[in-house]
Amino acid sequence: MTDREVLHGYITGLGGSEELWNRILACEGVMKELTFWCENGNLLGEFAPEGITIADAIAWQVDHFKAYMDREENNRWHRDRLFIQSLETLLDINDGDSAILGKIRGESGESGTDREDV
Repeated sequence: MTDREVLHGYITGLGGSEELWNRILACEGVMKELTFWCENGNLLGEFAPEGITIADAIAWQVDHFKAYMDREENNRWHRDRLFIQSLETLLDINDGDSAILGKIRGESGESGTDREDV
């Protein structure tokens, strides 16, 4: 089995679609992040479209969806799925999705908190 087949199996095994896999294949930076993660179990953080790294994307995912994260069936307990969703966020930013970029930067008025004073 080739490295590419292993990575494909990892993505699809976690519920990633063939469309997501093809987007990953088309983006060298995201492929490098994925490969490093699978080989080392850590974040590389080199690919940074619009200055957003994989760590930023993960932090946003956790902060923005924290109400859902408290449910056992969601990504709080699935580190790998959270990583995959964050890769998809990087792909969206790289593809020019200004809405997601605005949300991550807090430009949409969403802070990710449930406190009204923030």
